[in-house]
Amino acid sequence: MKSRHIFVLIAMCGLAAASVGVTINTAGVFYAPIAESLGVGRGSAAMAVTVTSIIASVIGMGIPKLISESNLKIMIIAATVMLAGSTVLISMSSSLWMIYLLSVVRGIGDGMINFVLVTMIINYWFYAKRGLFTSIVMSTSGIPGVILSPVFSDIINRSGWRTAFIWVAACTLICCLPAILLPLTIRPETAGIRPYGYEEFIRAKEAGRTNAIESATSRFNFFSVKFLLAVVIVSCASIVAAVPSHLPGYAVSIGKAASVGALMLSVSMAFNIISKLCFGVMNDRIGPSRSIIFMASLNIAGILMLLFIPQEIVMYLGSGLLACVFSIGAVGNAMLAGYLFGMENYASAYPVLSFIGGLSNAAAATMVGSLYDITGSYAVNFWMALGLQILLIICVAAATSIRRKERHSGIETSA
Repeated sequence: MKSRHIFVLIAMCGLAAASVGVTINTAGVFYAPIAESLGVGRGSAAMAVTVTSIIASVIGMGIPKLISESNLKIMIIAATVMLAGSTVLISMSSSLWMIYLLSVVRGIGDGMINFVLVTMIINYWFYAKRGLFTSIVMSTSGIPGVILSPVFSDIINRSGWRTAFIWVAACTLICCLPAILLPLTIRPETAGIRPYGYEEFIRAKEAGRTNAIESATSRFNFFSVKFLLAVVIVSCASIVAAVPSHLPGYAVSIGKAASVGALMLSVSMAFNIISKLCFGVMNDRIGPSRSIIFMASLNIAGILMLLFIPQEIVMYLGSGLLACVFSIGAVGNAMLAGYLFGMENYASAYPVLSFIGGLSNAAAATMVGSLYDITGSYAVNFWMALGLQILLIICVAAATSIRRKERHSGIETSA
């Protein structure tokens, strides 16, 4: 691996950490203090993240057509300014509507550098061990949740949520700096470099284990059974992924100390990282379908622990297993899109699936808080997550059955 491949990997890690790790995964510690400060419900406070996620999903869907080698750096810098700048302004906001308005700007910046751009560049730069490298990049989105959630929680307790938001903006800027400062292109050929694993890909092609299709299918069928199953899979994973950010509120709601909830979120984000790395390794060995089913099973086990065993040590473990859903949403969906539709149709299928996933997650972020406001309990959210994960497993099995009768570009797996 050449230094340029490493630079790209570092830059993509930074963008994933900024767009998802800092912006979304640490948001849970802010719901309660913002709600109390402004005199609103937690669902209303969580709506800010919903707005950010929706706008980011819309913008992300158009990134493959908007981005080019000539404007890549400009777009990254603009996204950084919008993300960090709007976060600073949120810290000065005195009303909820101002936070919502700034969340729109935040979402535009987030959508310009989130998973659509990151996975697209990874796919161009890395042919071999794509699952591993994708998981490394995506796992960095969990690092801010592990390290920064308790830090932000402590700042909130000492100086208030407004000061903590200033630190959120600073961390966002730091994470984006590698992509701004390091040499970066969309395709390695632009820099006169071959993708990592190019020789392995050629050998696989010559051995007949891959079909080399250079261009996308002229008319991608968004209404095929396989794509509709993928929509359900992505939606299920994305809705469940909104639950872990409410773990601090869940802990307090059942009489635990706020510090217990903060630690549950930290454990959750730690498993976020671990599960994504494990998924990448598993994907390269057994394929995305089996990897997704395995992680969904762990997720179900975590949900059952949180529902029926409210002991702190078990709650920590349950929080960790619950976070395995992040590996499906971040790594699994991207890998499954490439497997189900072939890399020649990845640019058509994945941005739309990412948009649907973002929309589902955004709606769920508010729904989870609102269901608590209505029922006074988070139990209904855990039961909902349980049912969705069972549905996800069924749909993965069905989509894989259809896929096995087809053949696409990319090294074939036993998934």
